[in-house]
Amino acid sequence: MMQRRRTERGRRRRRRRIIARTLGVGVVLLMITGVALATFRYLPALNDARVLRIEIEAVGARLQRAGINIDRPELDSIQQDLTAARDRLDGLAGLLADDPLIGLARALPPTSADVRGADGIVSAAEDIFDAAESGLTIAGQYVEIRASQADDPEEASTLSLLVELMATTTEPAASASASLNRAETTLASVPADLAGPIESAREAMVTRVATYAPLLAGYVEVSASLPGILGWDEPRRYLVLTQNPAELRPTGGFIGSYGLVSVDRGSITERTFEDVYLLDYPMDYPYVEPPPLVTEHILRPGVSWGLRDANWSPDFPTSAQDALRLYVNASGDTDVDGVLALTTHTIDELLRITGPITVPDYDLTLASGETTLKVLERTRTSDDPDENRKSVLSALADELIPTLLALPPERWGVLLDAAGTFQAQRLLLAWFEDPAHQQLAIDNGFDGSVRSDAGDYLYAVDANVRPFTKLNAVTTRSLDLDVELDASGSARNTLDVTWDNQILAPESAPYRALPLGGEFRILGMYARVLIPVEAEVESVSQGNQVPLTTPSVVEEVAGRAGIGNYLRIPPGSTGLHYEWVSPDVAVTDEAGSVYRLTIQKQPGLLPGPITLTIRVPGGLAITDASTGLTVSGQTATLETTFDRDITVDLRYGP
Repeated sequence: MMQRRRTERGRRRRRRRIIARTLGVGVVLLMITGVALATFRYLPALNDARVLRIEIEAVGARLQRAGINIDRPELDSIQQDLTAARDRLDGLAGLLADDPLIGLARALPPTSADVRGADGIVSAAEDIFDAAESGLTIAGQYVEIRASQADDPEEASTLSLLVELMATTTEPAASASASLNRAETTLASVPADLAGPIESAREAMVTRVATYAPLLAGYVEVSASLPGILGWDEPRRYLVLTQNPAELRPTGGFIGSYGLVSVDRGSITERTFEDVYLLDYPMDYPYVEPPPLVTEHILRPGVSWGLRDANWSPDFPTSAQDALRLYVNASGDTDVDGVLALTTHTIDELLRITGPITVPDYDLTLASGETTLKVLERTRTSDDPDENRKSVLSALADELIPTLLALPPERWGVLLDAAGTFQAQRLLLAWFEDPAHQQLAIDNGFDGSVRSDAGDYLYAVDANVRPFTKLNAVTTRSLDLDVELDASGSARNTLDVTWDNQILAPESAPYRALPLGGEFRILGMYARVLIPVEAEVESVSQGNQVPLTTPSVVEEVAGRAGIGNYLRIPPGSTGLHYEWVSPDVAVTDEAGSVYRLTIQKQPGLLPGPITLTIRVPGGLAITDASTGLTVSGQTATLETTFDRDITVDLRYGP
């Protein structure tokens, strides 16, 4: 009996195992069949993804080739390609959303990741196409502006048309930017290493988003504020400081003249330039106490601070507000919305775009590189205090500005490219009373502030003081900085600054011929070196006329420590030697230490050589360095022309 029961239980167990195996085989067969059927529908979807990638790349390439020179036929053709690609995308999206076999493939492990990746790519592509359509809407308006300007340049200036474009396309640009941001987020969630066509489509979209998202974000930022700066919402009026870099001052040069410029919806409605002495020298305005160093090195005791010497601070927002205050004090004119500053080097860069400009009333033709000398020759001939010696600048502006505003559309790209040079070399500085407008200047590097970057810092600032000369036009300056890092992250800095006064060189003969006074060969210099405010100044020495052993002044300047010295620079080379320690400027993390150094370039200063040497502590090695640095053992070096700000990073560790 017991045997019979055991046999029966064994038979039941065997039947269950057989049933289980049969069900298992059935499930596997069902899965194989499902995957096969799903793949049958899924593979065409992969092919559509591949073709879609090719179409996206083609549209992107065409846009890049066209650039700002895009015309109506090219725009229409791109729109057709985009529409065809959008139709393909809509078909692919419908297949992924509605097809039951694709749904099965989404649920089954062998194809689940790929299908879900395709879902993400389609979603991102929809956002990219939305952004592209908004972008083409903006491009359409831009093409119309180009066409109208080409057909009738006199109807409206380029500036007013572009202001209108920016002011009226902020909303579609913001929509496009938001779409690309969503696409970027979606693509980041799609895993890599999926099926080839899916991964290829993802990479193509990531590349396009990385290219266009920053451009759109920048356009949104600029279009939100620049039209207002140029008078879109209400007329704006600016005080313009025209600085002479041949007589260098901290923000670019001596303010020999000033201008007032008004803009209304992008059209310039006022443009006048005056000799600054006609404003400053009557001295029938309330007395303003100058900074002590201005009195000591520029003015006589008891003389009021005036606009001509307003730019004593190397921090342009500070100097701009001083200039506005002094202008209002002398003129009583309070209708000013901001301060702009340029130099004769700025005019040279504009002439590089326009070509030579003729000023008929002054029998003057100016080409790029000639502005400083020719303006000096035209403004140093009259001793009449009531004559506007700088009227040539107004006449030049009357010729140069309309020429710029009438540039044909095919030259607009050159003007936009020059904006990078204006920013990098500080050829244009701006301060605005409106905080939003000022933020735009800060974000785009036109504010001229003393930089507040973390890490080590150096800003050598020159000011031409008594005896007043124009020798900065023939004087170059070189910097040789040696940085030795210690184990605690502090940096011992040794700096040699050398000025080379080339007034006796043959090529300086035109400057020797200028009627500039008896001490013309000696450059009076008040030199400041700005370093981290926590730095410990150890010594300042040398100087080939009056040897220096200690700093004449150590003061805080715009959040930095400023070391100031006066020296006279005769023909030939004159130098100063500085030593200081910047404490705790290297940052340590789990991977080692990072040293960052920012060296700021002064506006108006002629480009000169700079040599940088950085040494890391003994027993440590340099593991990474900024482009441009040459690494040899424990030392990194840089030799270049100093014509813009320099920032270097150095990582080192065991």
